[in-house]
Amino acid sequence: MQGKSFNWEDARYFLAVARSGTLGRAAESLNISTITLSRHLSYLQQRTGTPLFTRHSKGLKLTDEGGRLMEYLERAEAEIEAAGEIFGSDANSASGTVRIAAPEGFALRVLTPNLERLLDANPDLRIEIVPQSRGFSLSRREADIAVMVGRPTEAKLDSLLLGSYSLGLFASPRYLERFGTPGSLDELAEHRLVGYVEDLLFSEKLNIPKAVYSGWQSQTAIYSPLGQVEAVKAGLGIGMLHRFLLSPSDELVHLLPEADREREFYLVYHQSTERIPRIRAAIDFLSSLSLE
Repeated sequence: MQGKSFNWEDARYFLAVARSGTLGRAAESLNISTITLSRHLSYLQQRTGTPLFTRHSKGLKLTDEGGRLMEYLERAEAEIEAAGEIFGSDANSASGTVRIAAPEGFALRVLTPNLERLLDANPDLRIEIVPQSRGFSLSRREADIAVMVGRPTEAKLDSLLLGSYSLGLFASPRYLERFGTPGSLDELAEHRLVGYVEDLLFSEKLNIPKAVYSGWQSQTAIYSPLGQVEAVKAGLGIGMLHRFLLSPSDELVHLLPEADREREFYLVYHQSTERIPRIRAAIDFLSSLSLE
């Protein structure tokens, strides 16, 4: 690096732009003007003597050199934050905010019913639970931790298997009395189906109904897996439902066992942050949860 040494203000500005991908969002997160941030960024690139970003239609993208710099700075950021938490709080508990991105079903039926245990052990901890909408990226620090379906492929992320869950085709007795019971997957074409609003799916791999039956067309499309359970209970059609969201009192009928599928939940987090006490506490808690 040429001239003046790199300082933490430089690092903050650089990381904000690298994570958000645009000057506007980065400036907003830093509470400074876009003009000020642009000036700092230009000055930083002059001092490093190498381009750190390239422009594209949607904003800014890291160059190879920028990517390497981001790895170094994220490790430094994590060490600084970890030191601050260790020396600034009770050694027996974690403090601060942890943002967890999780699918709705997991968040409402697995995470929140058990969250009291984590908060009792860490009374100064604050938890934010957010959805994974289309375009969500853990690498851009849109959350500290994520629960995802399937193992992540990004090199900078670590993961732990939380457990597997099964899905199956279900209908209410009232629906079957009205429309009959399908004898094969092909006969689903003759039935009312309940499924996802496809263009709102975080990932196409979550579209299990289409994976089971390629001709699947939802007459009732609901973004929420819990909403789909309620729709099927109400007799609106046949749905591919998560079994861990069901209870015996739902009185639903399991159809076509050959359509059953299994998927896995993974706990995913940044390699550079797992030593931070608040992140470590959340990881340990989430890894102890059961889908049963």
